[in-house]
Amino acid sequence: MPVTNTTITPTLAATFVALIVLQLVALTLLPRTQGFTNPGITAVMLTFLGVSYWLLARMIRSGANLGILIPLMSTIIPLATIAIGVLRYGESASGIRIGLLVCACVLVGIASRF
Repeated sequence: MPVTNTTITPTLAATFVALIVLQLVALTLLPRTQGFTNPGITAVMLTFLGVSYWLLARMIRSGANLGILIPLMSTIIPLATIAIGVLRYGESASGIRIGLLVCACVLVGIASRF
């Protein structure tokens, strides 16, 4: 079991940002896979997703606190995915939808502190 690391190093921060970016790129490509029937885009999307999880595993192995990483990811990725859906795919973004998601993200953040 790795020792939990409470220090955020530049390498750890860069790895986390890369992990988030890779997951967002993968999620952006997901509709273009056409339900995994487009093999080229599907392979690219799965590669991005796989590398992001590999980075997460490396961060955990280096001692990063899983109890902080997952709640952070659980707040950043859904909010960014809604922005991508609205800006890239023209999805609707009602105030209630965004408000509920922001409240849920705040609750996840609060729960991760206890």
